[in-house]
Amino acid sequence: MNFHVFRRGLKLARLTTPLASPTSTYSSPTSLLHTSPTSLLHPSPTSLPTTSPASLLHTSPSSLLHTSPSSLKTFEPDYLDSEGVSIPTYPPINIQMKGYNFDVLEEFQGWVHRTAENMGVDVSDAWATPAAALAMTTFQAGGTRPKDHYLVSLYERNVQVVNMRSVDAPVLLDTIQRALPEGVTLRLAEHTVAAAEARWIADPFIDQIRGELSQGLEGLEVEKEKKRLVAEQKAARKRETMLKSLLE
Repeated sequence: MNFHVFRRGLKLARLTTPLASPTSTYSSPTSLLHTSPTSLLHPSPTSLPTTSPASLLHTSPSSLLHTSPSSLKTFEPDYLDSEGVSIPTYPPINIQMKGYNFDVLEEFQGWVHRTAENMGVDVSDAWATPAAALAMTTFQAGGTRPKDHYLVSLYERNVQVVNMRSVDAPVLLDTIQRALPEGVTLRLAEHTVAAAEARWIADPFIDQIRGELSQGLEGLEVEKEKKRLVAEQKAARKRETMLKSLLE
């Protein structure tokens, strides 16, 4: 009894529920028969999303590798790329070497010159200054009586470097100090007018002319100052006379 009731209810459910048409989901047998096997194995290009080769060739590499500028949020000033990194340089520097042994000092000056050039430092000039004569005296042990007298010559050599970078200066100075011979002193100083004149032997005639010129310039300055004071006094007296005439 229950089995027959179940079958009757199943038939009523099939009759009341609408079935989908076969053509909406499946293809008809005739359409499958008239379809070529190549179309089943290889679908048509219109059914697949493809990109033409011309569009790939005309696509810029920046659009493939980089994102659009609107997505970049980092601000970089223009002067960072235009100026770049600049290394500061020193003004003309004189490498001054002094020693009592002429041969050792002469050889060491040539070595310093070659070392600076091999490091890429510009050497603009090198010169020798006149030797300075020094009188030295030794004394008796434990007393003040002179024992011996010596006349010693102090020699000087200079090597001038220009446009030396701040990163090269410590390396060059450390190299020279490590190779400094015994009895030779080293000094680095900025080039001055006095250092340029010290390389020449003093001429008494030229020194006299320079002294006269300096005195003449001083005399001219004194004369100008006197004339200025006299003019001020005259102007003051003139103002006094004008005030008296107005009061009268």
